[in-house]
Amino acid sequence: MTSTIITHDSISIPIKTKTNGKIIPIQHEPGKKIHFGAEVYGIDLNHFTPADFDLISNALHKHKLLVFKEQPEMLSPQQQYKLTSSFDPDETTGGFAHGADPYLTTHAGVNIYGTPNRPAIPAQPQVHILGRGVLPENHHGFPPGFKVKGVDHATFHSPPHVPKEEREKGASRFHQWHWDGALYDIPPPRVGCLLAVRTPKGEDVTVRWDDGTGTEMKVAPGATAMIPGSRALELLDPETRDVVMNSRIEYAPHAFKWMATAKSTKLGHLLETEGKEMPLDQLPPWSRDKVCVYPMVWTNPQTGEKSLQVHGQGAFKLYLKDSREVEERIVDDLGEVRAFMHKIMRPAISPENIYAHRHHEGDVILWYNRALWHSITEFPESYGPRIMHQCNVAASDHPSG
Repeated sequence: MTSTIITHDSISIPIKTKTNGKIIPIQHEPGKKIHFGAEVYGIDLNHFTPADFDLISNALHKHKLLVFKEQPEMLSPQQQYKLTSSFDPDETTGGFAHGADPYLTTHAGVNIYGTPNRPAIPAQPQVHILGRGVLPENHHGFPPGFKVKGVDHATFHSPPHVPKEEREKGASRFHQWHWDGALYDIPPPRVGCLLAVRTPKGEDVTVRWDDGTGTEMKVAPGATAMIPGSRALELLDPETRDVVMNSRIEYAPHAFKWMATAKSTKLGHLLETEGKEMPLDQLPPWSRDKVCVYPMVWTNPQTGEKSLQVHGQGAFKLYLKDSREVEERIVDDLGEVRAFMHKIMRPAISPENIYAHRHHEGDVILWYNRALWHSITEFPESYGPRIMHQCNVAASDHPSG
């Protein structure tokens, strides 16, 4: 279906008002207790139309994860930013969801910002390169041989770590269960977008829980693991559900600097309580009015679905109550904070509740950041590079439950 616009010189220009997009829900393997995600066909993201976007937006709020297949060519950084920012037309700053990037290097007169783990693409700095390994040649202005360092659980998780020889044979871990956001001052993105540029090649890896349960899970190398917050909420007993429905979390100021000196649990959902967090008076300057205090449960504005959306590692203080009528009980002992976070997060971190997305080069995934948890998974260096373009943009609003 098309309509026409008549210009000043009477030339008729057809305007597409119908999309060719097709949405196919993901069929999860037997034994899974999750129902989210869909594949999208028939939409070229480098040339998406308003009608295409309407379909995408409605499908994303319904399915929470969209996988765009059969793209004619790699999604450009400019179009990736356009797609991501279209979900929040009231956001006009174009700010990166984690704040300003530091200077990294200069190449051919072009300044590159970011970190070795997350450099920004100069032509569209809201799009960052994630993963591990050497970038392709002539990649968006980066120097030849530029290498993304990636992340390593051995530098972040508490010991003992998975031995290097076992990792090279396919032993893996979840790095960090989280939703994207700065946790201080800047509102978390509504959506995240990831383009697979290069994917590791090799046999599936085995993610280990390493928490004494013996739990393991086979995933594709370089997979992004996801858990729906709605499933996490569903798994709680009625009494605990009443608490999270009425309670709030205060996140640490400059949370990622605060936690940088501490160690994660082996499951990647909490910090170990060892007193290693950076003291508040040693953090960069911060103010109380920029500290983020969010509800534990967030509501999808289109569907009304409620999700348990918590960041266990950044949690600093809890304001607990089991109904609207009672006073909040403040929990500021980090050991108690983390014990409660473990109680509400751990039930969901089980194989039947996790979808580990297998990336294919050229595919794009789009997820509703305010309804899913996610984590990267590790893979052997011998499998080659994992190069991803990620875009997430600070929202115009903070979550309000």
